[in-house]
Amino acid sequence: MKISNYKMKILCEVQVVNRNTQANRTPRAVKSTLAMGYKQSARDSNGNTKKELELVLFTPQVKAGSRYKVRENIHCVHTKFVLDGKVTIGFKQPAENLLIKCDPIQLKGFLQTLKLGMEGKDTMNLRLNIAAATAIPQKSQPQTRMTINRRSEYPIKGFPRTLKTLCITNIQLMKLSFEICTLRNLTTLDLCCNKLTKIPAELGRLSLNTLILSGNALGVYNDWNWLRGTKLTQSLCQLDLSANGLNYFPPPLVKYERLITLNLNHNDLRHLPFGIRRLQRLRSLHVSSNKLESLPAAIEDLHIDLLDVWGNSFRSFNGESAQEQLQRIAATQAHAPAALWLQAARSVSKYKLPYTAHTLPPILIDFLSEAPRCLCGKLCYALQPEELLQRATQPKFENIKSLTYSREHQIYADLIVCGRNCYSYTAQIAEHP
Repeated sequence: MKISNYKMKILCEVQVVNRNTQANRTPRAVKSTLAMGYKQSARDSNGNTKKELELVLFTPQVKAGSRYKVRENIHCVHTKFVLDGKVTIGFKQPAENLLIKCDPIQLKGFLQTLKLGMEGKDTMNLRLNIAAATAIPQKSQPQTRMTINRRSEYPIKGFPRTLKTLCITNIQLMKLSFEICTLRNLTTLDLCCNKLTKIPAELGRLSLNTLILSGNALGVYNDWNWLRGTKLTQSLCQLDLSANGLNYFPPPLVKYERLITLNLNHNDLRHLPFGIRRLQRLRSLHVSSNKLESLPAAIEDLHIDLLDVWGNSFRSFNGESAQEQLQRIAATQAHAPAALWLQAARSVSKYKLPYTAHTLPPILIDFLSEAPRCLCGKLCYALQPEELLQRATQPKFENIKSLTYSREHQIYADLIVCGRNCYSYTAQIAEHP
């Protein structure tokens, strides 16, 4: 009766170390297949076929397999950590150690069979012509990163759902595919140097950590609905909107309280909002090469490691620009609370009362977080007749570790004052900084 051939193979991680040179044939443990079986040799003088037990190690580097004789060729077997799925098998020829890491149960079964083979005992599950052994097919690793630098590289069949990093740069992309907005595992998206004028609102549903949109044309339509996505607001730490032709600061950005780095270089910004004080985690703010006339006094509320305002034309006050700026502030706060709510907000601010989204209306919370503050600490509301816009001289920048600016330009700061008394005080500061 012919008995079918059996084989024993395990999928494991193996590192090969040469004992003579102490050099690692593999720099680290690599995914491998370890097979054990009999090598059929020539018949002896009595006509019997000799069987020689072998181990065969299949690695990505040696796909044909490295062969090791077992009988009278095992130098040592270290099984101290076998319960952790680790064992070392040392051979005499070649003088190599196999450092094996595997599932503990599979490894114990493999070692028991190896022990029988070393003792010269036959076993049913080793009746294998080892020459026929092959490596166990390994599952391909899911793709987590994709870089597209040419139009020909753009995937026709769609993007892998496992992507965590996607870079599509300098291919003249004019429209962002909706499919990209459905890649739920994406954490880094780089779309720099394209021709994007709009971003789909669905992008706000992604939990991105880094978003690079530099070198596009998002200032053409100034459509910022995608910045209102709840998930993006809560996750984004790095945002690059440089060189997009922006002529004003995107209003939803003041709610991105997790932002650490914000790059707005090479745009046409003239002002930054007072609500920027809401970005308490911000550490790097880049607004070089814009058209900034001043900075908001709220910049002093931030603890920034690097503030880059190089290449801006800061200028002193004039009546026309003051009126324009007051109109701009009034427009951004067109939905601010009425006078009674204003008094309530000032009381919450003055007495530092705790509040959450469940205890106050969202519009009032936004007002508390974004409204300008007078030097006296009082919240200001730009539509109130007693409040005035004042432009002071260079801010002290006490909380800014590193400042980069054009030394030929004096930096001015804008603040809202709550009445004539505070106005007189700030006027003195402006004259004697």
